[in-house]
Amino acid sequence: MSTTNHYKIAIIGPNDTVSGFKALGVDCFDAQNAEDALNVLKKIKQQTLDSQSGTNYAIVCIIEDLVSSVEQSEYSKVVEGPLPAVVILPGPEGSKGFALNRLRKLAEQAVGSAII
Repeated sequence: MSTTNHYKIAIIGPNDTVSGFKALGVDCFDAQNAEDALNVLKKIKQQTLDSQSGTNYAIVCIIEDLVSSVEQSEYSKVVEGPLPAVVILPGPEGSKGFALNRLRKLAEQAVGSAII
């Protein structure tokens, strides 16, 4: 009897930005704006938590431009919990610093002091 879990990787962003990841076996989800991205992220989270879905995602990458426009309290609710891990990737224009600022805030909350 195998106890191996099979997890997938997903990426959320504009189709022209994320479609190349299909060649690597990543599930690509089109989102043209922050609302679309948040809805897709909620759907992926729900699938992962539902043991009957058969689709479990370990990592979800999301393009930084979309995340920076999302209501942060709503975003925090969706990414809460161990799976899937949400990784913010810079868009084609490069990083806008959102991911680093978020990491800085999380580290400050965890440690109680600004370390980054």
